[in-house]
Amino acid sequence: MGLFNLFKSKKPSLSPEAQDAVAKIGLAAFPGGEKQITEETDQLHALLRGKLPKVTVRQLLCRTKALLVIAEDKTEARMVQSIRIKSEGQLTPHECKLVYQFLTGVSGALYDGGDGSTKEKAVVINATSSIVGVNAEYQWLTSRFGKQDHDWTIEMRMHGSVGDKSYETFVINLANESSTTIHFDISSFYGRS
Repeated sequence: MGLFNLFKSKKPSLSPEAQDAVAKIGLAAFPGGEKQITEETDQLHALLRGKLPKVTVRQLLCRTKALLVIAEDKTEARMVQSIRIKSEGQLTPHECKLVYQFLTGVSGALYDGGDGSTKEKAVVINATSSIVGVNAEYQWLTSRFGKQDHDWTIEMRMHGSVGDKSYETFVINLANESSTTIHFDISSFYGRS
């Protein structure tokens, strides 16, 4: 059973454009393909101590990771609620939170650290998934500077490393025509799916 089958409706097959979109979501959620899906299903099944059948865990995993790829709101509250609904209430709120933590690598504050003004004061992103980590960068920028493409725009975005740390640096233009540079420590998720 491939990822596409999880999204297949009982109606006639999807258009080629829709099939392409589903394939792109699948690749973003599972760059390791079927092997990654199988491994993560086994890990999540073990984490839940067999409370759900493996086929149900696989569906929950695939659908939730796809949602993490496409949803604008990737907050813990939103995702935990979705996991609870997808499990048809079979998982407790605590178990739903464990699933969220497993999928995102986030078990505390999404970001902390400094104000981002230098690499030494970088905003530290606490995610082990690029799906959540990149979104956290934009959430932080929005919380600090307002709405993207209205209050600020990206002039430049670049990656770099110093020792064992990986950084993403944004140069943004503010609505008042000034610019600022913000550094994020992305070591926890850089290079991961």
